[in-house]
Amino acid sequence: MINAMTIIKKKETLSYLDFQAYWRKEHANIVTRSPDIGTYVQSHPIYKNHLEFDGDIDGLAEIWFEDTAAMRKLAATEEYRAIQEDEKVFIDSKSVRLIIAEDTLTINGAVTDRKILLFTKKPSIVDLNVFRDKSLKLNFNDLRHIISRSKVSLPKTGGYKNGKVPEWDAIFTFWVEEDVSQKTISTLIAGVSDLSSKTIGKYCQSILIKKNN
Repeated sequence: MINAMTIIKKKETLSYLDFQAYWRKEHANIVTRSPDIGTYVQSHPIYKNHLEFDGDIDGLAEIWFEDTAAMRKLAATEEYRAIQEDEKVFIDSKSVRLIIAEDTLTINGAVTDRKILLFTKKPSIVDLNVFRDKSLKLNFNDLRHIISRSKVSLPKTGGYKNGKVPEWDAIFTFWVEEDVSQKTISTLIAGVSDLSSKTIGKYCQSILIKKNN
C-alpha cells in the first residue's frame, strides 16, 4: 500500500471555519464519488489559544492506494478532474504539496479522533538512508501514557530522483487519547530535533471520510 499525502493551505479569502467545513463536506462528497478512491482521511488542525500557530499548513489529506498504477488509473478519470476543479474553490493551489509515502507502524494501538502530526525536514548534510533509519527507530516512551498509536510516513525513494526532493522527508503521526497542550507537541518536536533541520507540529482532528473494505 502507498499513502498519497496531500498537504494543503486554505485560500486567504476563507476563514478557517469555512475552509474546514467546505473541505469536510462538499469536497469530501466529490472525492468519494470516485470508485477508485481508497481509504480517505482528513486531518484538520485544531486552533486554540494555548497552541502555537503556524500558517504554513492548514490540513493533510491521506488516500491509500494499492500501488502507483492505481493512482494513475484515478488520475485519468472524469471524477479526478472534478476533484481538481473543486480544489480551486477552497485551496491555495500554489501551496499544494503531494508526497507519495510508505507508512510504518511504530506503536500498534487504538486509532482515535485526535492526532499530532510532525512534518520533518532532514539537514542537507545528513544522508537520506541514515535519516530514514533513525526516524523509524525513534523512541517516544516518555509520552506513551498519552500516545495510543503512531506511525512514520516516508516518501518513496523515487521521489528523490532527477533532482526532485519532497517538501518533507518524514511525517510522524501520533494518535492521542486526550486533549494535549503545547508542551506535549513541543516535547515530540524535541524528540526529533537531533534529526531535523525544520519541524512543524500540528494538533489535529482526524476525520475518516471513507474506509476501503
